[in-house]
Amino acid sequence: MTSLWLDEVAADPHPPLTDDTTADVAIVGAGIAGIATAYHLARAGAKPIVLEARTVAEAASGRNAGFLLAGVAENFIAASRRYGEDRALRIWRFTKHNQELVRAIVARERIGCDLDWNGSEQIAGDDEEWAEVRASADRLGKESVRVRIVPDEHAAIYEDDGELHPVRYVRGLAAAAIAAGARIHDRTRATSVAKGEVRTGRALVRTSAVVVCTNAYSRHLVPLRVRPVRGQMLATAPVARRVFERPAYANRGYRYWRQRADGRLLVGGWRDTAADEEVGEEERTTARIQDQLERFLRERSPEAKITHRWAGTMGFSHDALPYVGRLESGVFVSAGFTGHGMAFATATGDLVADLVRDKRRSETDLFAPERP
Repeated sequence: MTSLWLDEVAADPHPPLTDDTTADVAIVGAGIAGIATAYHLARAGAKPIVLEARTVAEAASGRNAGFLLAGVAENFIAASRRYGEDRALRIWRFTKHNQELVRAIVARERIGCDLDWNGSEQIAGDDEEWAEVRASADRLGKESVRVRIVPDEHAAIYEDDGELHPVRYVRGLAAAAIAAGARIHDRTRATSVAKGEVRTGRALVRTSAVVVCTNAYSRHLVPLRVRPVRGQMLATAPVARRVFERPAYANRGYRYWRQRADGRLLVGGWRDTAADEEVGEEERTTARIQDQLERFLRERSPEAKITHRWAGTMGFSHDALPYVGRLESGVFVSAGFTGHGMAFATATGDLVADLVRDKRRSETDLFAPERP
C-alpha cells in the first residue's frame, strides 16, 4: 500500500529525459537530498538537472514520519560517546541549521506543507537510556536548548522541534527549484555516472559536476558504504480526541509516533524486533512488524481505523551520519541519512551545493564520504 503522504498529493508531471543534454550540474535522485541540492544550486544561479527513476519524493522522502528533529537518532550523551562531545555538538548545530533553513524556505516559497513546531518527546525504553536522556537534557540545556524533563514519562521534551507533510514539502521545494532554473525529469533512471557525465537508458547528460542523491540505492552507481534498511509505518483515519501531544521518538529511535492536526495517528518503527529481516530494497510490509505497530496503536486508541500501511527503504551509513562530499572519482554524493533525511538534507543540500561551486565549508570533515 502507498503511504498516507503519497496518497494525499498528486505528483506534478515532469517529462522523462529522452534526448542528450547538458547542464551545469546533474543530480541523480529527487528525494529531499536531491531536490534541496537543486534548489540551493538554482538559487545561486546554476542550471541543474535532476534525474529521478520514479517521481519526486516517491521513495523514502515520501514514506517517513515527517519529523524535523535536532541531532541524530541517539540521545546526545550516546552521540557524544560515539563521536566525541565537540563533534556531537557540531552535528546538533548542523541539524538546528537544517530546521532554520526549512522554516525560512517554507516562508519564502510559500510551501503549504503543514509545518508546525510543537516540539518532540524523547522517551527512554529502559533505565540506562533514561539516565542518558536526563544527562542529555542537562548538557544541552547549558547550550541554551529549550528542553524539559518529564519524569513520569521517562522523557525529555525538546520544545523547538518540528513536523511537516514530507511530500508536500519536497514537491513544493521542487516547484521552487524549477522556478529558479532547475529541470526535473521523472521516470529517468541513471544507469552509470562518472565525472562530468550521467548515462540513462535513453540519454547522456554532460555536465561540470555530478551529485548522486539516491540514498539507499547509492551502491548501484557509486562505491558508497550505504546499507538498505526497511522501515514500516501505519496511519489511521482522523481521531476526534488528542492521543499524542507531540511527535515522539522512543527506545533509542526505534519506535516513533505522532498525531496530525487533522487527528490522524501515525505509528512507525519496531524494526529492532526483526533486525535481520528488515533489510534490503523491497518496499513491503510484514505481519511481524505491522502486528506490533497495531498492538501499540490499540493500547492508545482502540477506536482508530487504520487506513494505510506502508514500508520504505532507508540508507544507513557506517556511523549514522550522512556522506556528503566528493569521492575520489570526482563524483559528489549526498546519501546515507540513516533514517534522518528530513533532519539533515535541506542543510546538506546547501552544503553540497557550495562544495560543487568550490566554496569552503567548515562541516566537510563531519560528513566526508571516505572518513574512517
